[in-house]
Order: sequence, then structure tokens, then C-alpha cells
Amino acid sequence: MSLLERVLPGLAVAPDLHPLFVHFPVALWLMAAVAALWGSARADERSSMVARVCLYAGTAAALVTLATGYLAAERLGHSAPGHELVHVHRNLMIAATAIAAVTSTLAWIFEPTGRPGDLLVAGLLVVLAAVTVLGADRGAQLVYGHGLGLAEGVAAPSPAGTGQRHDHGSHEH
Repeated sequence: MSLLERVLPGLAVAPDLHPLFVHFPVALWLMAAVAALWGSARADERSSMVARVCLYAGTAAALVTLATGYLAAERLGHSAPGHELVHVHRNLMIAATAIAAVTSTLAWIFEPTGRPGDLLVAGLLVVLAAVTVLGADRGAQLVYGHGLGLAEGVAAPSPAGTGQRHDHGSHEH
């Protein structure tokens, strides 16, 4: 057993690195939207700064995530189950990253000013959050519905409550 298998057994069986990065842009962009709305509603410059930092970090993380997603899709090939959904997921996340790039540029130009620019950035962050949630949902559907991204020979998880009963010693499932 290699050091990687002992220290990070989940990563050792992962067929690609995409799952390691996907959560960063999703979480950061959603937090950016919440902070921007809060900052706009309360005229709170600190919240607007948090929104910008989360937006910029999420956008940078998205570039890495897109690259690893592209490599993951290439590894799957065109015969993978749910292949058409891969394209839907990819297109939504490319759109989200493009929206984030435009929003990042505007956020940089409009730094917190209390002017309509702040509302524009907050509105774009809400759109970004919506597109991100749609894209992330399609990614989850690929993993949990079609088993994509799982190690060779690993079946897609079954819905809760449909597995076999088993015992953990202190409790039973």
C-alpha cells in the first residue's frame, strides 16, 4: 500500500482530481452572492469586500475546476452513461465562469461605492449563484445518477434506505 493510499485513500481511488476542486467555486460564489446582497441592503462596506474576495477566489478556483473537469470528461469518452448530461453540466459551468469573470471585472471597477454599481454586481452574483446551482446539480446527477467519476468497478450509490441491512456494533441500519 502506497503512502497516498494510506493517507488519502479516497483520493487514491479517484479516477481524476475534479471532485477535489468542484466545491470551491460553488461555495465561494454562493457566499459572494449572500455577502453582496447583505452589503447592498445594509450599505455595509465590509460585506461588499467579503463578496468581492469570495467572487475573486471562486473565479480563480473555477479556472482550475474547469481544467480538471475537461480532463475528467476526456477520460470518460463518448460512450459513458449520461454523456449528453456531461455537455449540459460543462456548458452551465462555463457560463457560470464567464458570468463570474464579467462580475469580477465590474466588482473591481465599482469597488464598494454605494452607487448603482454595487446593486449591479449583487444582481449579477444572484444570476451567477443560480447558474452555479443548476450546473452543480447536473454534476451531482452525473455522479449519483449515472455513477460517473467513480473509480473503476464502483457502482453508483443507491438511494437512502435501499441498501442491505448491516450492523455497526452500537446501532443497526
